[in-house]
Amino acid sequence: MKHFSYSFISFAILTALYSSGALANADDLHRQCLSGVPQFTGEPVSGDANEQPVYIEADQADIVNPSRATYSGDVDIKQGNRHLQAPEVVVTQTGEGANALRHAYANGVFDYRDELIVLKGKDAKINLNNNDADVANSDYQFVGRQGRGTAESSENRENYRLLKNATFTSCLPNDNAWQIDASEMKQHIKEEYAEMWHARFKVAGVPVFYTPYLQLPIGDRRRSGLLIPSAGHSSRDGYWFAQPVYWNIAPNYDMTITPKYMSQRGWQWLGEFRYLNALGEGKIFGEYLGDDRYEDYTGENRSRHLFYWKHDARLWDDWRLNIDYTKVSDKRYFSDFDSDYGSSTDGYATQSARLSYYQPNWNFAISAKEFQIFDDVDIGPYKALPQMDFNYYKNGLAKGWLDFKLFAQAVHFDNDSKAMPTAWRYHVEPSLNLPMANKYGSLNIETKLYATHYQQKAGTGVDANIQKSVNRTIPQIKVDLQTVLASNETFIKGYTQTLEPHVQYLYRPYRDQSNIGSKRYSNYLGLGYDSALLQQDYFSLFRDRRYSGLDRIASANQFTLGGTSRFYDENANERFNVSLGQIIYLNDSRIDENSEHSTTGRSSSWALESNWKINDQWNWRGSYQYDTRLDAVSLMNTSLEYNPERNNLIQLNYRYASKEYIDQNLTSGVNRYNQDIKQLGSTVAWEIADNWAVVGRYYHDIALNKPVEQYAGVRYNTCCWSAGVGVRRYLVSESDTRKYSDSKDTLYDNSVSFTVELRGLGPNDHHSGLVDMLDKGMLPYVKPFNL
Repeated sequence: MKHFSYSFISFAILTALYSSGALANADDLHRQCLSGVPQFTGEPVSGDANEQPVYIEADQADIVNPSRATYSGDVDIKQGNRHLQAPEVVVTQTGEGANALRHAYANGVFDYRDELIVLKGKDAKINLNNNDADVANSDYQFVGRQGRGTAESSENRENYRLLKNATFTSCLPNDNAWQIDASEMKQHIKEEYAEMWHARFKVAGVPVFYTPYLQLPIGDRRRSGLLIPSAGHSSRDGYWFAQPVYWNIAPNYDMTITPKYMSQRGWQWLGEFRYLNALGEGKIFGEYLGDDRYEDYTGENRSRHLFYWKHDARLWDDWRLNIDYTKVSDKRYFSDFDSDYGSSTDGYATQSARLSYYQPNWNFAISAKEFQIFDDVDIGPYKALPQMDFNYYKNGLAKGWLDFKLFAQAVHFDNDSKAMPTAWRYHVEPSLNLPMANKYGSLNIETKLYATHYQQKAGTGVDANIQKSVNRTIPQIKVDLQTVLASNETFIKGYTQTLEPHVQYLYRPYRDQSNIGSKRYSNYLGLGYDSALLQQDYFSLFRDRRYSGLDRIASANQFTLGGTSRFYDENANERFNVSLGQIIYLNDSRIDENSEHSTTGRSSSWALESNWKINDQWNWRGSYQYDTRLDAVSLMNTSLEYNPERNNLIQLNYRYASKEYIDQNLTSGVNRYNQDIKQLGSTVAWEIADNWAVVGRYYHDIALNKPVEQYAGVRYNTCCWSAGVGVRRYLVSESDTRKYSDSKDTLYDNSVSFTVELRGLGPNDHHSGLVDMLDKGMLPYVKPFNL
């Protein structure tokens, strides 16, 4: 829960803007910055430094009496971690024994250092009992962290330093990019912050702003204050400016409130509250725009908002509570506003809560879940309120031969539309598994029974004659065989190859399930109350079921034939793998008499997955599905990445999904353009030297013949400041107007942003930001699979 505030920045740099542009390599830059910072050397002395003995070395010593001594010529005084060097030092002592007061007077230019600070000055009075010091004309620099300055006079005390006519900067010596001059500065050592009065902020020696008072952190602790502001311009928002205000409420609570002004929309308020206590940890976040003035927004509700709550708790020893709740005011919210808590490409927001209890052999949970759908559908999905799940596990039955598992569930389905039926579903699913394995492979034989009872209540729609009580019992048997064959005799010298055949037989008899749930609205909701066809790939070939949920359990009489081959180099590192498989249907897989819900033909699509680590810099990944019924490719994606070092990378990728595949696997309304998806993209992120970095991103939809997202950014970093510029253009959504459209059906948002940031004030603020930037966007960066 670390947060660092920079209370002076918003006053001093009103043009500071935010960009997700590239940054120089953080590790190298951080090391370079630390190389210009003094480090504490030698063995640190523990314990109270004031109780440590004082060691004095000098060319000459003139000891008048026990109460006064003058040392001259390369005077060197050490006490614990304290070290003072000066041309002349006078040491005085008042009193005797434990109550004696000892002072050292350094005359002329001196050098003082300890584990916290390096101090050079002229004339100083130092209390050897408690290290209090009064120094004239000092030049100071922090030890182990950035921060330096000067002072006409300073009072160094145990818990603070009070400097008069002082300066401060995080820049390294001989770099005066920015500096703060203050008539008085108080550095609080334990609390790790500095107060300044009558402060003037200077850039390259030129005053740019004055404030009568400010604070800034000089350590690792979080401080309340103003964070770095952000600003920019976009087609939809106009000119905007946001100023975060951070409140460090307590060590385990904090809050950030951000007022944001958008010239074309109005004021938006953002707030984030984080907490950590005996009841768990979590975050509450909200956004509120009272009156959206954007003229192209056609929603009835001009007041727009977002609410997010994430909570994870361990209650007592065996209970867990998890809450994940996201809700927005309207379906277009994530299309109109960039947010870390949702995206228009997700298609929905989830509101869920779960309370669970765990024991060694069983667990129980009660939960509630509903969805907010962003697609334009007349009827939304069902919500599960409440849902109760029970799991029991017992291994080693029948003298260690059998494993027993029991899953039971009771759930109530409801819908916001009164036209839709509601239902209680009670489900019991016992299974017995006989696992057998040796060094050559494994054989698992599993039997399972699906026993389900529905109590359905008709809605006011066309399903008024829905069957009120439905019972369904389906047995299942599955036999799964896997083996691994390895050989050093391969066509690639020095490599070891494995062949891993995988054969599975699955049988489940047919049961007509058309009397479960709504028939009329299955195109909107999927099938039943919580079932939809699962996405297909190589790994899905070995699933038990084709549909999610429990309302549609298709018949099965099939063999799944697949296998994987891997290549290992002489160091046992996996360099290449390929997996290929297909389902052979002995009978069509059905769930009702509707042919659209049945498999046709004797085999499924061919599915292939492959990864190739060409060398330490090059990686390739690809997947491929060929539909044997249509005699055409249904799904394909491939990615080639060059990553020579650190975050430097060049990636090319291609994604393809046929219209038939989309219509078959996803609910109505997803494929809004009613055609294939063909997207070609590239990402470049490159750190040039130690200070410059560039990033570029371009994604093009070949089917639409339109760019989806374009971004270019450049950033320059030094030890004490950084600056960058980023330009972005991306496809927002279908448009009802033509103001910012390139064609009659697409809307683009164009934005440009800048950033200016002070560095070196926090312990970890030499972050790159490059990884965070690559994770954002409509099509975020995905790293190829690491072998």
